[in-house]
Order: sequence, then structure tokens, then C-alpha cells
Amino acid sequence: MSTSRLHALLLTAATLVAPGSARAAEAPAPPPTAQELASRLEQVSVRLEAAEKDLRFVETQFTQRPEPGEDELLLRRFSDGEIQYLLEDWAAASVLFYDLVGDPGFRAQGRYPDALFYLGDSLYRQKNYVGARIYLRELLTRSDTKHYRDALARYLEIAGRLNQLSGIDEYMERARRLSGGQLPPELEYVYAKWLFKRTDLPEAERRQRTRAAFQPLATTAGGRFQRQSAYFLGVLSVQAGDYAGAVEQFRPLAAEEAQEPEIQRLKELASLSLGRLLYELGRLDEALDQYARIPRGSESFVDSLYEMAWVHVKKGDFEQAKNATDILLLVGPEAPIAPDARLLQGHLQLKLHKYDEATATYEEVVGTYKPVRDQLDALLKTNQDPVAYFDKLLARNEGTLDVTTLLPPMALQFATTQEEVTKAVAMQQDLDSSREGVDESKAIATRILRALDERGLQVFPELQEGYQRADAVDSALVRTEQYLVQVEGDVLRGRLRPEELTALEGVRREREALGARLATLPTTPQELEARRERMQARVDELDRGAFQLSFELQSMKATSSAVRKRLDDTRAERTSTPEDEQAFLAQLHTEEQTVEALEARLKLLRSSLADERASASAFVSGEDLLRMQYREALHHEHALMAAAEQRLSGEDAALVARTHETRRRSELLRARVDTARQVLRAQVERRGAAIKGKVLAEQQLLQDYHQEVASVTGDARNLVGRIAFESIQKVRKQFYDLVLKADVGLVDVAFTRKQDKTTEIQKLSAQKDKDLRDLEKEFEEVLKDEN
Repeated sequence: MSTSRLHALLLTAATLVAPGSARAAEAPAPPPTAQELASRLEQVSVRLEAAEKDLRFVETQFTQRPEPGEDELLLRRFSDGEIQYLLEDWAAASVLFYDLVGDPGFRAQGRYPDALFYLGDSLYRQKNYVGARIYLRELLTRSDTKHYRDALARYLEIAGRLNQLSGIDEYMERARRLSGGQLPPELEYVYAKWLFKRTDLPEAERRQRTRAAFQPLATTAGGRFQRQSAYFLGVLSVQAGDYAGAVEQFRPLAAEEAQEPEIQRLKELASLSLGRLLYELGRLDEALDQYARIPRGSESFVDSLYEMAWVHVKKGDFEQAKNATDILLLVGPEAPIAPDARLLQGHLQLKLHKYDEATATYEEVVGTYKPVRDQLDALLKTNQDPVAYFDKLLARNEGTLDVTTLLPPMALQFATTQEEVTKAVAMQQDLDSSREGVDESKAIATRILRALDERGLQVFPELQEGYQRADAVDSALVRTEQYLVQVEGDVLRGRLRPEELTALEGVRREREALGARLATLPTTPQELEARRERMQARVDELDRGAFQLSFELQSMKATSSAVRKRLDDTRAERTSTPEDEQAFLAQLHTEEQTVEALEARLKLLRSSLADERASASAFVSGEDLLRMQYREALHHEHALMAAAEQRLSGEDAALVARTHETRRRSELLRARVDTARQVLRAQVERRGAAIKGKVLAEQQLLQDYHQEVASVTGDARNLVGRIAFESIQKVRKQFYDLVLKADVGLVDVAFTRKQDKTTEIQKLSAQKDKDLRDLEKEFEEVLKDEN
């Protein structure tokens, strides 16, 4: 093969690697003209200008902008918390304000009292009364007056709920001084109600102080709390035994026209209270008039009918009393008082000598409630240790225990102590939630420390964005260098020696192998966002799959709980051997352990996905190394062509000189990119060190919290089960009393019927004796004559 032939082939190979070159099937494309090469250099300059613009944005927005000081950062967090508070996201607001209030540097800030109030109110709205009380109390001890009234109102309500009564009078006195000696009605009313609920004062003193607090409100014509305060004054008179005075206080309330639902309810309560007081005073007709004022739509209507029946009983009008019970059972057959009304109905039928009806009524009570009583007996005798039984139920139901679900349907209306169980379960749930919160917080702290050590930049999204933009500029500069080398290659296409072409071909093949991967790197903010969306979509897809698996595991746990409940409920009905049951339970336990292990692994997976959602969208592993290798290949390629550049002249030399000038501009930009990245990494190190110190301090606090929660949890062991057991015992006693009274009623019916028969027989016997005496007297003369 001739030298000219080899030279032509090498030139063709050099042409093929240039971007935009067409691979002719039979002949190489003609070399670009000087005008085309100049146009390509102009395009490269435009790309450089765009890259410089993007770099300037990085510098102005991320690296050259002064870092916010500690005070500014604190105020930013305060603004974030205030926004969450106004959006009524109480949980998020409380977290942000808790962090602020615990920061020593924030205590000197003017917004510290605001943060105390927002934190206390956020905790209050989450029903975390103990926590809210701590921060509201601190606010009340400060000189701040902006939130004093609202904080005091909240604090009074919380103190009443928690029965924490110390220091209130001092706060009220200060509030009066701040208000010029007169508190606003809202605060006066809350304070008066707090006094009414106090249990730490002697009864007479409590009534006297409460009356003094309500009296001004009750005598303020048209006041917002006038009627409510007047009602409380009436209740105080009842508590003092002044029934006549209470009547005079309730009577205006009962006679008032009401439009608002709250005032209408107050009017109904006043009428009900008047009926009861007048009954106690012996003014029975007036009592009936007050009961008759309560409308049928009132929730007190059934109670008024029951009490009306007793008024008629006291008057001796048993027929009217029975009519009242008949109406009650007609309009409120499911009311809690209905069983007592039915017993009263039986007693009245007995009084009216309607023995068959009375017997039927008592038998209905026995037939209705005796089976329920027996079911409750069986429920309480299920295990020898009922407390442990209910604790197992609590665990089986994943921390929720509604006692009414354990009761027969007929007994639901009697579960008046469910509130006690609900409170106990809530306390147990709070303890469980606290324990889980501490464990979760410890895991989060560990994740943060690991992220700071392993991920660094990815922990700070703002700095991460700046770094990404700088990387995109760097990728654009690498592309610029690629275009410059290609232009130089086209200029030198006919000036290279064979050995230079051979060496150049090897370097280009190496560069092209890297170029396919480099082409996928983003070079603009738009490309960055597109890549982020693609990679986050992939992470979201994986997370959805993990969530579905979590749901399936929860279903498995629910099935396991249902199986165990079925085993407990049907223990007396099963015919399987103890060995078979033990084997089944062992297998079930193994399956439950497997589910728990899978849950733990899934939780770890979702935690990792949460980390990757932020980091995986930001970087592709090896990007920096890829750019460095590609840049080195370009530099090597340029170095191989540098010797041939000395052989250029004229227009070609001018084009190469322009490429060198453009390259110098690119190198200056690259130096600025390196500087920007160094500044961003330094900021990451400073912020990371600050966060790491705070996290380590929180870890120590978490350890203390863990010990406290463990101690309290031990003290509360078996509490919920004990209360649930006692609650059902109380319900069972109610049914026992109902059945007992009905049985006694049946005995009374039989005894009274016997008494009536005995009395009737005695009357007939007496009448017979009288008639015999009369006959003897009439025939006395005849008998004498015969004698």
C-alpha cells in the first residue's frame, strides 16, 4: 500500500470521530471550510457565555453571598414555625419551636416570648397538657404582656384538667394589674370555672370565692357570660343547701326565651334543676310544671319523664306515674335509664293491683337482662388472671382497647365507665408513643451522624444545589474542550504525519469510549431537574412497593391476632388435644417472629429509600472521575496535535489561535468552578460540625428520656387491664342489681297477691261470722220458743 493511500485512510478515520460527521458509504466527507470552522468556534463561545452565566449564578447565590449569622438562622426558624402555627400544623410547629426554645442563643431574642406561647398553644391543641403547662408557666413568669391573657386562659384550663392548682392567684393578680384592675370577661369566666372545680379548698371557702367571681358576670346585663354565670350561682346555692335561693336563681333562666343552641340547653338544664328542687321542697305541682317545659327534642326529655313519674308517685297518683313511664319507654326504649323505668313501671302496676301486667313486666326484665349477666360472668371467668387477660387483649389490638367491644350488645348502654378505660388506654398509648418516639429519635440521630460522615454535601439541599450547578458548569466546560479539540483536529487534518495520526487515533478511541457516558451528564439546570425527576420517580416506585409490602405485613399481623382471639374465645368448645394446640401455637409464634423480622428489614429499607430520595437524585457515582478522565484524554489529544500547529500558517493559524484563546477563557472558568466547589465544601464542613455537636447533645438527652420512660412504663404495668376488668365488673353489677330487683318484684307480686287473697278471705270469713251472728240474732226468739 502506498504512503499516499495510507495517508488518505488515516484522514478518513480522523474525520469519522468528529461530531456531526457523516459516514459516507463509499467516500469520506469533504473537510470543513474555514468559514464553517469559524462558525463552530462562535458556537463554542456562545456555550462558554452560557456556562459563565450559570457559574455567575452559583457564585452570587451560593458562594459569594454571606452566610447567615446565628441570629438570622434562629429568626428564620421562628418564621418557619410561625407559618406552621398559622397553618394549624401543630405537630410541625411544636417541633420547630421546641428547638428554638431550647437554644440558649434564642433566649435573648425579642421573639422568645412569642415562641413560648406558640409552643405551649401547639402542645395544648395536641392535648399534651403537661408539656403545654411547662412552657405557658414560663411565659407567665416573664415580663411579656402581649400573650399574657391568652396564655393565662390556657393555663387555667390546663390546671383544672391536671388538678395543678398552685400559683394561679398570683398570675391572676398580675393579670389584673396589667389590665388596669379589671380582667376581660373571658378570663374572669375561665377563672371562676377554675375556682368552681377546685378540690384543695375548704368547701365553704370554695363556694364563697367562686360566688364572688361569678357574681359580677351574672349581674352584667347583656354580658356574654351572664346566663352561664347565673346558672353556676344556682348550682352553688344547691351545694350550700339553699334550695329556695337556688329556685329563685334558676327561675329567670328557665323562663327566658332562647334562640342560640347553647342558651336553649342552659334553659332546659335550669328547668330540670327547678323540677328537682321543687320536688325536694314539696312543691310538687310546680315541679311538674317545670318538667313539662322541657321539649321532646331535648336530650333531657327522657330524664324529665322519669322524674315526673316519681313526682306523681310522691303525690300518690300511681296511674299518672305509670303513664309517664309508658311514654318514657315508648320514646326512649334504648335510653340508659330505660331499665330502671321498666322496674318502676312494674312497681306501679303492682301498686295498681295489676298483677298480671306487673308479673309480665318483671319477667321481661329478668328474661332480657339475666342472659346478659350470665355472659358477663362467663367473660370475667375466662381466665384465672383477668388483669393479664385484658392486658393480652390490649396487646392483641395493637394498643387500643374499647371495653364495649367485649360486652354483649345489650350491655353497651351500661358501659358508663368506658371513659376511665379510655383514659387509661390513652395513657398507655402515650407511654408507648413516648417509647417509640425515643427509639425513633435515636435512630434519626444515628442516621444524621452517619449522613454527615458519609454523605456530607447531600445533607444540605441548598448547598447541594449549588454544587450540582457547579458540576453542570464543569461538564459544560469539558464539552467545550471537546469541541475545541475537534475544531483543531479539523484544521490539522491534512497537516499530520502518519505516526501522529496513528497516535491520535488511539487516544481518540479511548476518549470516545468515555464520551458515551459523559454525554449523559447534565450541563444545564434544566437537564439537572430532568435527571432529578427521573431518579426520584424510580425511588418513589420502589417506596410504593415497600409500602404495599408493609400493608401486607400488617394484614398478616391482624390475621394472627384474630387467630389468637378465636383460640381464646372458643377454648371451651374445642375438642383438640393440648399437644395439638401447643404445636399450633408454636407454629403461629414462629410465623409471627418471621413477620416481625420482615417488618424490621422493611423499615430499614424504607429508611434507606428516604435517604436516597434526596441523594440519589443529586449525583451519579464517579461523575468527577469521569470528567477528569475525559479531560485528560482531551489534553493528551491536544498535546499530540500541538507539534503540528507549528506548521500552520495564514487562516488556519488564526483559527487555532482563536481556539487557544477560547481555551484560556474556559480554563479561567474552570478555576472559578473549582473555587466555588471548595467554598461549598467548606460551608458543608462548618454546618456539619455545628449539627453534629447538637445531635450528640440530643443523643445524651434521649438516653435520659429512655430511662425515664422505662421507669414510668414499669409503674403503669397492668394498669389498663385492671381498670378494664373493674369496669366490666361494674357493668355486671348493674345487671345483677336489675335482675335482683326484678326477682324481688316477682316475689312482691306473689306476696301482695297472696296478701290480697288472704285479706279477701279474711273479709269473707268476717262477713260470714257477721252473717251467722245476724242469723242467730234473728232466730234467737224462735230458738227460745222451741226450747
